[in-house]
Amino acid sequence: MKINNRLSGIEEYHFKKIESFKNKLINEGKDILDLSIGDPDITTNKIIIDEFLKSVNIEGFNKYPPYDGIRELKVKIIEYYKERFNVNLKEEEVLILIGSKEGINNIIPAVCNIGDFIIVPNPCYQVYVTSPMLWGVNTYKLPIREKSSYLPELNKIPESIAKKSKMFIINYPNNPTGAEANDTFFKDIIKFCTDRDIILVNDSAYMEIVREGKVPISMLQFDKAKKSVEIGTFSKTFNMTGFRIGYAVGNSKVLKELLKVKSNVDSGQFLPIQYAAARALDILEIETSKNKKIYDARREKAKNILKAKNIEYYNSEATFYIWCKVPKGYSTTEFYEKLIWDYGIITTPGYSFGNLGNGYFRLSLTKDLKDIYKYLNKIEEF
Repeated sequence: MKINNRLSGIEEYHFKKIESFKNKLINEGKDILDLSIGDPDITTNKIIIDEFLKSVNIEGFNKYPPYDGIRELKVKIIEYYKERFNVNLKEEEVLILIGSKEGINNIIPAVCNIGDFIIVPNPCYQVYVTSPMLWGVNTYKLPIREKSSYLPELNKIPESIAKKSKMFIINYPNNPTGAEANDTFFKDIIKFCTDRDIILVNDSAYMEIVREGKVPISMLQFDKAKKSVEIGTFSKTFNMTGFRIGYAVGNSKVLKELLKVKSNVDSGQFLPIQYAAARALDILEIETSKNKKIYDARREKAKNILKAKNIEYYNSEATFYIWCKVPKGYSTTEFYEKLIWDYGIITTPGYSFGNLGNGYFRLSLTKDLKDIYKYLNKIEEF
């Protein structure tokens, strides 16, 4: 049987493999705490759920939605960007997505031809690498390292690569490291991309998950000409991962092309989900305040335990991840397996995010504080 030869270089999605492995261990009776995938355990606010249920009674709820999303949700996103970041958006600068992952995948053929280049960080969320492969697009993997606060060093990009690149994908606050970008970095990378006619895309999935007292920032605050695109999601901010609802904002020309792709491969997200997302933005402050308190407590507790066990980590204050170093004397795989078999803790081995993730593992703080305390305390001192 003949299949797409580009699939030969793509393995099964890592978190699908972890899920299968976890279920196997549980069925065998092993006591497991899954700190691998970034799927929040916090319950979706009842106000959001009630809006979803109410919307099921709206006439035409079962019909095809508008391809670009309902106006009610677009207006709420426009208000959010204005109130939160003082960024002025027009309706044509907002596009509703079936989750941010869909947008990341579909923006590639909207911008790139087969054989073009995209610059992506290494390590990174591997969809930035596998999606280009599916579309026949090359990736230049730019190392990001702790010594540079896990920010891309733009002067390390060969000009030959920059000249033939159509897109540059970044992700701040960052998965897997938890690193944050600042205004200086955003200004520098926007200028870098503008000068070279590269479309800059920021995956801002964790934009609202920062330490309490910190003010979230959007890349669009520093891109007055709106040459770039920011992709957002309701998944992490509102604990709505299963709802599959997100958005793209920014350059209207790119969004118009993205809509061409979307309208040929999907028919938009279920109307009640879009209405629920619009309602979610009404309670943004309630939800972000609650989430920050929960994740701050978990982050502090986990860091204290890791420090006591002599496990080094990157001291981030954003996302709900902790990027940890594998103790000396272990390979990444050996330590990943030791955590499972000896302590019942599933993490994500760093190589799941690219070869520069070797020697690291990622903890996801998406379980109850008591469980995080209980299981991490089992770990021996290294």
